[in-house]
Amino acid sequence: MTTVSLSALLMGRLVIRCGYYLWLLWNFGENGTFAMYQHISKVLGFTSSYRKSTLKKNLDATKEMKKIRAFPDLFAFHRPFRRVFKCAVTVAASLCILYAHCWSRSLSAFKTSTDDGASVICKGIFLPMLFLFGSSKNDNCHSNISCADEAFIWKLWGWAVFGHLFYYAMHEFTGKHQRGYRPQSRKRKVIAKNEHQSREGKLFDSSEDLRDIDVTKNSSSDDDEIENNDFRESHNDWGFDETDGSSSRKDADYWASLTATIQKISTRRVERPQDTESMVPWYNLMMFSSGFDILVSLHIFLGRFDARKMQLALLGDKTKVCRGGDDTMSDPVNTEGVFDFSNANNHSNASHTRDKGFWFDFMSDCGDGFNSSYQISRLLAQPELIVRSNNKLKTLPRGRVLVIGGDLAYPDPTPENYEKRFFRTFEDAMPPPPSFRKEHISIHKPALPVKGWENQGPSSKLENATLESYEGPCVFTIPGNHDWFDGLATYTRYILSRDWLGGWLMPQRTSYFATKLPHGWWIFGLDLALDNDINIEQFEFFAKLAKRSMQPDDAVIIVTHVPSWVLSDYEKHSAESLPETNLRELMRTHLNGKVKLRLAGDLHHYTRHMPADSLDKPTLIVSGGGGAFSHPTHCFRNHIQVGDEKDKYERVCAYPSAKVSRHLSYLNLWQFRWRNWRFDVLWAICYFGISTSFFPLCGVYGKI
Repeated sequence: MTTVSLSALLMGRLVIRCGYYLWLLWNFGENGTFAMYQHISKVLGFTSSYRKSTLKKNLDATKEMKKIRAFPDLFAFHRPFRRVFKCAVTVAASLCILYAHCWSRSLSAFKTSTDDGASVICKGIFLPMLFLFGSSKNDNCHSNISCADEAFIWKLWGWAVFGHLFYYAMHEFTGKHQRGYRPQSRKRKVIAKNEHQSREGKLFDSSEDLRDIDVTKNSSSDDDEIENNDFRESHNDWGFDETDGSSSRKDADYWASLTATIQKISTRRVERPQDTESMVPWYNLMMFSSGFDILVSLHIFLGRFDARKMQLALLGDKTKVCRGGDDTMSDPVNTEGVFDFSNANNHSNASHTRDKGFWFDFMSDCGDGFNSSYQISRLLAQPELIVRSNNKLKTLPRGRVLVIGGDLAYPDPTPENYEKRFFRTFEDAMPPPPSFRKEHISIHKPALPVKGWENQGPSSKLENATLESYEGPCVFTIPGNHDWFDGLATYTRYILSRDWLGGWLMPQRTSYFATKLPHGWWIFGLDLALDNDINIEQFEFFAKLAKRSMQPDDAVIIVTHVPSWVLSDYEKHSAESLPETNLRELMRTHLNGKVKLRLAGDLHHYTRHMPADSLDKPTLIVSGGGGAFSHPTHCFRNHIQVGDEKDKYERVCAYPSAKVSRHLSYLNLWQFRWRNWRFDVLWAICYFGISTSFFPLCGVYGKI
């Protein structure tokens, strides 16, 4: 049926196109034949002397006319072929599903009666057709309207094809298939958008460093101008007069067609810097290799060897605190992962901010394609951003600390992926110091003072340097599930053994950390590995830290990679199967009432949940928009229950919104299969191989 539908649509389009040309001939009058010959000659590439002489004679014979009118340049009747093919497949698939759903073998007809088990869909489609085209003549029917003949399905097919062709004809005779029609309407929208932005003011216009962020708008306008000039030149060769008022495009700017632009964008490779990677093609053979890595990690590395157990042992007995302020902490516990910023301020941004608060940035899931990840890292690198909130402009300074919530490189943590998908994006956004070398292995952290940079604080000796004397930003990371696929080997080599992530200093030596902020606030970065829970060593580390270094009124921000509060509700975990057993015990006993905020990534969108009953419970935020592909938000409930006590939470914010997310998911019906057809072919081959292996058990070969 797909082939029949496609043939009917193409033949109908061809007939409509011929009728449109005849209508143009009648409109052009005595010059119609010459205009059509001129148009066909240009299409076929004829440049004979006969054509030139004929053109000269006609020009002399029509001195009263400004110029000879030319036939409009139209899209080919079968273009865009993808849309025609999609329509044919949709019609065929819909009718096949309707046929299988409403056909009755006992009646040899389509059932339309409730007594025969007809559904609302069958009755809603076939009953109106019975009233329009008459009752069924099938003898098996109980009454004239209890069933419909098989011919009715072809009448539905005819209606669908006629509707498409009628829609095509309306666009054909109204000039919407002429090149330049759609771009002209697009130009009006762009002008209106620019006028709206000019009235309300531009965002990100307070810093010269941000002028190169919005490069898409400028480059697209230049491309449109070039395509516009090419279009005009090609039409001037035809003898087309732009000032001719009889054409339906007399005031058009003759922009290049939108369809052609989309085809160029789809076929052209996305431009990006050299030695960078594009977005990860998830649905191909890579899925099999990644799945094997997950299997090995879960059953071998994590079950028999946990890298988190060895980190403190390899570092030795560290009792010195890496301080950003004065020497106020001296605990007899291993405090290699504690960083003190309690007396630090945003030195580089203090002159631009009215308040003296401490700012930190958070991002997660940033190790995908270069272009998308670079946009986020570029924004993080700016000294300040100006955003609009409640019709007011608000200045957001760059955070003194950047916290990254895992999944630093996709799909697996290879050295190449870490270099090209993670480090390269931040190095291009904010270059590292001149003394930075990729081959360098750090044996002393933090790497202060910075060689090659001046004005880094009063400290001049390495042993006396502190984070407080350093005025630049610092970064702390926790590993995600994709970083654990090799047992944390690549993370240890590139994160724990390097000093710089672009222009951000990395003082971290373990996969988990604790930072002390001003005003009694703390950030606990926890490594949940692949079993979604902290190990005993982490539990002991944070428990002793809370007991000996925290005040009763201190507040804690817990950063994890996986948002268990959302996934547990989505997967409907029981109280016995809830993840994060050790973490929940730490929050219930040693951090009782101190946790005010939880940050996580893993899900590539933004959501914020607020407690519905009590304000003593922490706010829950998922922020996984670091540059990877987007996850839907409409699949998760607005009201969830969290933890052992089933605390009620309400989702107050989501990006994209549930409505937008639902509309975007409709694209998967066609775009997913169109882009990942190789994956379907691979699964079909695997399914065929597995199914044929069971044929002897079913006696299939014995019957042949």
